Amino acid sequence: MENQKGWSSIETLLILVIILNLSSVGCSRQGAVKSQGIANEAPRIETKQPPQQKNISEKREETADWITFVSSQGGFSLRHPKNWAVGFQEPQNCFGDVGSDFVAGAAADLVAECATEYRGQIYLSSNEGNQLDSHKLETDKDYYQNLSSQKVTVDNVEGTRESGTAIGQFSEKWEEKNVLPGLPDGTNVVVYKFYIHGRTYVAEYNHRIGEPDILRDFSLMITKTLKFSN
Repeated sequence: MENQKGWSSIETLLILVIILNLSSVGCSRQGAVKSQGIANEAPRIETKQPPQQKNISEKREETADWITFVSSQGGFSLRHPKNWAVGFQEPQNCFGDVGSDFVAGAAADLVAECATEYRGQIYLSSNEGNQLDSHKLETDKDYYQNLSSQKVTVDNVEGTRESGTAIGQFSEKWEEKNVLPGLPDGTNVVVYKFYIHGRTYVAEYNHRIGEPDILRDFSLMITKTLKFSN
């Protein structure tokens, strides 16, 4: 009986050890699963994008400190670089209504001169009526090559931008017509044309070989600062 009783105690002890081991394994697994669950449920750190900066145009910044020009007669206003020369050469030689015009150049000697054939680097005129066709660059009329044309919108007004290169304007054909010669060969010409409020606005840029190239500023002046009055 004692021997049988002793074996029962041992068996009981073994059973307890097995149960404890099983419990330990179960707890370990449960802990591992729980840990994994906590890891999986860890809060996600969202990377916030920096607030989108205002898309301030470089072009607009460049014209911010330009000088304002207003033509009450011509019905327009614009801004131009500070270092430009503005106004006709020898204004005492001018005649007619030139108060509605804007003339400028990279230097004083590159501005339009009245009573001569020189139109200067930049010329913006405003005239009554629709005169768009009379300012069109044509190969069979004004002797231009490499012509291009595209639509533009300035101050909510649709217009046209034309460009070309002068060629053959100092030929005998001009002398036969008894008119002043035109632009030297190789002069790059850009013309903006608009018709609004019963007036035609024409802005012309002439870049002769050897002169400073201010086309970029001219284009900014027209497309970003030109305003039409009512």
